Order: sequence, then C-alpha cells, then structure tokens
Amino acid sequence: MKRIIVLFIFVTLPGLCCLTASAARKVPITFDMYHGYAATVEYLKAVNKAYPHITELLEIGKSFQQRPIYVLVITNRKTGTTLDREKKLVYERKLEVPEPPVMPLHTGKPGHMLTGATHGNEQTGTEVCLYFIDKMVSGYGEDAELTALTDTKAFYICPANNPDGLHNTVDLGAPQRSNSMYQTDTAAAPLRRDLNGDRLFSQIRYKSPAGRYVKDPVDPRLMVFWQEDTEYPDPQRYNVESEAQPDRGIDINRNFPQAWWNVSTTMPGGTGEYPTSAPEVHALCEFIITHPNIIMVNEYHTQGGHVYRPMGSTGDAEMESRDIAVYDLIMGKKYAELMGTEMPEAWRNPKQIAQYREELRNDKNPFAAKRGYKLPYEWRVPYNEDEGRSAYYGLFLDWLYKQCGIYSIVTELWNPAHDIPELKGLKNVELQRGILAYLDGKKMKHYLDWKAAKHPKYGDVEVGGWVGATGRNNAFPGAALENICERQWQFDLYRSQLMPQIAVNSIDVKKQSSGGTTVLEISAEVENTGALPTGLARSEWMAFNRGDVVWLIGENNNVTFLSGKTCEKIDNLYGSMQIPGFEQKGGNKRTVKWIVAVENKEKLKVVASSLKGGTVVKEVNY
Repeated sequence: MKRIIVLFIFVTLPGLCCLTASAARKVPITFDMYHGYAATVEYLKAVNKAYPHITELLEIGKSFQQRPIYVLVITNRKTGTTLDREKKLVYERKLEVPEPPVMPLHTGKPGHMLTGATHGNEQTGTEVCLYFIDKMVSGYGEDAELTALTDTKAFYICPANNPDGLHNTVDLGAPQRSNSMYQTDTAAAPLRRDLNGDRLFSQIRYKSPAGRYVKDPVDPRLMVFWQEDTEYPDPQRYNVESEAQPDRGIDINRNFPQAWWNVSTTMPGGTGEYPTSAPEVHALCEFIITHPNIIMVNEYHTQGGHVYRPMGSTGDAEMESRDIAVYDLIMGKKYAELMGTEMPEAWRNPKQIAQYREELRNDKNPFAAKRGYKLPYEWRVPYNEDEGRSAYYGLFLDWLYKQCGIYSIVTELWNPAHDIPELKGLKNVELQRGILAYLDGKKMKHYLDWKAAKHPKYGDVEVGGWVGATGRNNAFPGAALENICERQWQFDLYRSQLMPQIAVNSIDVKKQSSGGTTVLEISAEVENTGALPTGLARSEWMAFNRGDVVWLIGENNNVTFLSGKTCEKIDNLYGSMQIPGFEQKGGNKRTVKWIVAVENKEKLKVVASSLKGGTVVKEVNY
C-alpha cells in the first residue's frame, strides 16, 4: 500500500503571525509593528479569501498615485434583501439600455463604517481597523453576538483612506500627512532626503544664533524650545527640521462638501481647488452616497485621546437637539466609561438637566448653557465654543452628519499621557522625557541618537531625534497599540449594538371569498427592534430621506387595493432605547392595514424597508 505524505505549508504575511491558537483565526495577525499600505492590502485580500461567505473586498477608487482604495465589507452574504429585489419594475426600459443592477444584499442592512489613515502619518487608525476586522471575522460562528451582528448588519472597513500618505509614511519611512496631488518627485521615491542612508526619516539639527531650540538640560537627547531669560548648561541654539521633505499635497480631511467655503470671509476654508477635488475624497463621497444604509461612521485619527462629534464649522448651532442627546448622553457617556475619566453630572443624572441648565444660564459658553453641561476633554466638538469661532472647514465629520444623516465621529486614538501608566499626567517637555525613558531598553526605533551628516543646503548637521514615521504621534506597537485597539473595539462594538433594525412581527389576515375573487383584510405590525431610531432627527429634514415604508406586493400584480396603498409611509420609528429628555412619540412599532381583492391565489408579501434600518420581507399566508 502506497503511503501518501501531505505537506501543509503555512505562509505568514509580512508583519502577521498568530496572537492566540484559535481555530477560528484563519488569517493570523499581531500588532507588534505597523503594517503600512502594502501589508494592509495583503491582509485584506487574505481575509477575503479565507472568509468568502462573510466578506467582500471592494475597490472604491484610486489615490492620486493610482493606489487602490479598498473597503472590506463584513456581513453574511446569504442573508438580507433589498427593496428592488422584492418589487419588480413597473415600467421596464424599452430602449437598448441595460436595466439597473439590483442593489447588493448588504445595502439592505444597517451599516457601520470605519476608516483609517485619512492623514497618512496617523497609521494607528489603520491598525485599529485591522483589529476590528480580526475580531469580527474570527468571532463569526464562535461568538453568538458577533455572529448575529454579521448576519443582520453590514460593516464597511476602509483602513487606508489615503493610500499614498500611508505608503510613504510606513512603507518608505517618510511621514506624509496629505495626499500626493502637488508632489513633483517620482512616485517611486517621494519626499526623500535620507542624509545618512538609514531609511529612517528623523530630524536634522544645525547650529544657529537665532535658533529656536536648545538641548534639554535634563535629557540632552531632547531638543526643547529656547526661552529668553533662562540659563541653560549648554546655551548653544539650534534650528530643528524634519529630515524628510515637507508634504506637497492637500489635507483630504478639509476637502469635503460641507462648509468648504468659509462664509465669514467668502473665501475657501477647505483645501483643494473645489470640494471632492482630491480623488480619495471623491471615492469616499461616492461610496457613502451609494450606500445610504450607513448610519454610523468612525473616522480614526491620532493623537489626543478624545472623540470629536459634529459640528466643526458651526458647533451645535446646526444640530438637532435629539441628535445631540444621542451623541452625548448615550455615546459620550459610554466613551467616558471606557476611558475611565470623569463625565458631566448631567450625563449621570439626565432627569435633572433643567437644573444644570439653570446653573449654566450665565456662562460665557452659550452652547453649554443650552445643553446643561460643558463637554469634557474626552468628548468634544472641533468648534471653539468659548470663542464662538471655527478653523475647521470641509470636514468629513460635518459632511456625514449634515448632508448624509449619519452619526459620524472622529476618534483621536492616542494619548501617551493617558494610555501609558508611567506617563500619567505628564505634559510638554516632562512628557517627552517620560516617553524617552519608557522607550529606553525597548527595541523600537522611535528616537535616534544624533550623528553628524552633510546636508546639501545647511552643510554640517546632525541627524537624529524623533523618527517621523513612528515618533510620538502613534501608539507604540506592542502592548500600547493593542490596548488602544481593544478599547476602540469595545466602543465601536457598542455603537454597532445601537443601530436600528426593522422587523415585521406579525401579519393577521381576514378572508372573504366570492367566486374567483378573494377579499383580504391584512394587518401587519412593523417594529424597530434596534436601540436607536431608524433615522437621525437631522435626516427628517433631508429631501432624499424617504422615511420608513411598508409595501404590500403581489407576485403578478393581480391585486386591487380597496383600502390602503401598495406603499404605506410610516415615517421613522423610534428604537427600544429611551433617549434622555425626549418622549418616544409613536414608539417603535406601527401597524399597517390594507383591504385588497386578489385573483388566482396571488402570492403576497409584506416588505418593510428603512433607509438605515434595513429591509425585511415576510410572506402573507391566507
């Protein structure tokens, strides 16, 4: 008998290896290094190949340098439906024009989108996206809650909004915040000026009588701002610059349509020649608009250790009070709990909010007075409420809320003074010293000793200091990064659990027959079983928001409506969670009734469809 030897070859992607021995984790990943653009794309493709039943990899556009922008869709690809699958076209096209394709199944489910690396040198967001993906796909079939979420919801993960910036920052080592629209160097080697050939773009320093920096008296490795009337052990002053050339592109987080114009000056406040002029922004906007099921978006940035909610351009002035309550009293409260920080008393006792408003009646911050609380550091708006001004225009955050009716937030992921116990409470130069002490002995190239080099413009210089691609602005790989990822996972999992979910609970039928015609009195109860309403309060003002609808559809259109219409509007439904300070008028259920005459035992179905609460179908038995 012949012996057959089977060799199993395990291939590990760059930067990927197993965290735990889990049978469910088909594509192992660790977070002891930054993945960058190339390894991120490899990981997305590997996940899509390993989990074809719950993932789909979409290319939604290309960067300026023609790198694909990918979105990984996570959802059960066999569950759900869309309205256009259930309702046939009444007037089919007669010309030689193809009929529109049916919507993907996932667009019939409530959607949650996560994005990273809008600023290319903020790669922590990419890592958090990959961590979320790993949790979701490895938990499917293993964890009941994650399985149910994947079956009934759709998750859209875009780890690299700015592929060029992420590639140049991590893959090449040259930090780049912007996109690449105004770069003149070749795509193969942009932003480069590696003076000592170490492929680590750090800092350069050179002596100057008018320099703004001196060596730190406590830790001479650090360069600190020179201050007049201060004696230094080494009074030599320096200029300090980045070894990499400056960015030549546009900040894509200022290129979105909302408030791109600074109305106070009638001049553009955003970036680019016009809104969506950046190809990366155009791709994101097109994707959001063609996926109206998305109700949650979290755009990951660093650093700061806090969340921004809308609005950056106007503050609360252009927000609905119910939406503010959802943001602050529900989401903000949860985030403060996860951060372990103090929250406003009004968040703990929302029933006493009238009292807190009275206490703030004469406060210089009119927004706080109206709300009944001041926003804590960890949960804030980009708008300067105390001074009544904004420096933020064309934000993704604002466009998503104001024009798309989405609960959008920006999470500034990393704050070493909060996230590393040894650095708690440190600020400014004390924080820099603490970071260096924390890094000492660790195999991390975040800070380099200074070494002599030649610069084509400045002559004799020294190269060293903070490494631009790693430095202090991103969570340090290893335990620090994993802790950030886990905290964000918990928060975005919570937000996912808040999403609405429409359902058809029951269908009651009373039947009368006469000859070949049957008269039916049909009553259907529709419910939003999710926590939050099926639409934001803001969305009720939007022209393209159709609200929730319930259809009664006959397979062959052999239906005559004696009472009611084939499509009944029921407006948006509240959810099961009580929003503090707001009466749930109408509740989270509606009953829709029809009286119809049907012929030839026509098959009937009730289709309940919500723009952001999903679409479900149920057969009518009679």
